[in-house]
Amino acid sequence: MKKYIFLLVSISLIISCSSSNRTKNNVEQNTNVKEAPIVDPSFYQKKFLNGVDFFARGNEPFWTIEVDFENAMRFSTMEGIKLTTPAVEGTKARDADVMRYHAVTENGELIVTISKEDCQDDMSGEQFDYKVRVDAKSSVDNDYKTFEGCGKYLFDYRLNDIWVMESISSIDLTKAKLMKGLPTIEFNLNEMRFDGHAGCNNLMGKIEVAGSKIKFGSIASTKMTCPDIQVEQVVVDAINQKTFAYNIENMKLTLENELMKIVFRKVN
Repeated sequence: MKKYIFLLVSISLIISCSSSNRTKNNVEQNTNVKEAPIVDPSFYQKKFLNGVDFFARGNEPFWTIEVDFENAMRFSTMEGIKLTTPAVEGTKARDADVMRYHAVTENGELIVTISKEDCQDDMSGEQFDYKVRVDAKSSVDNDYKTFEGCGKYLFDYRLNDIWVMESISSIDLTKAKLMKGLPTIEFNLNEMRFDGHAGCNNLMGKIEVAGSKIKFGSIASTKMTCPDIQVEQVVVDAINQKTFAYNIENMKLTLENELMKIVFRKVN
């Protein structure tokens, strides 16, 4: 009987130790997983409204670069390196989604390489869409110093809303016979897509937003028979795979390119 009790106690201890080890291992594994941080959109929105089109940062040492593609590139590090250059035209790689900007001033040089590749900040855990390399050299240096990190194109986050079309070039929408009313688009900037309707049929598709430019991808739509299909087709053709400069002011969104001007109002 004593041997039986001893055997049960031994088995119980083995199971308990095994369970404890599994729990410990799970805890150790969980501590190695870096949760995605909650990013305050207002941080990037403020920079965009101050004219920044692209922002990047890296660590060890900490550095940042802010690019206004029409005016300047501003680079700085915790070690005291500060370089500001005029904006320059970028060159695109032939075989990859990579842009390179090389600017020279009296104070030094900047070479900024932006590669379309998922990138995670190794300090904060924040996810970015681009890997960034900065080669910086002051006027007194013989060699470049290289900095690597992550970056993203900024945009006006107010675009992330529901917008009703008020006007479009060459069409009087007030006279159109539209089953669902004026064409409406809702932008989802977190997923870089849009959906809505053209007055009758539903629309959906992907978008790319960088700085003050928005590019619509191929549009998918329903195929209902509509009373004013010609107007609807003009709306679809106007944005399908088209790129616009966009501007938001006084609750109005304006999309404009060399062929078309479209004005929306924000839905209350």
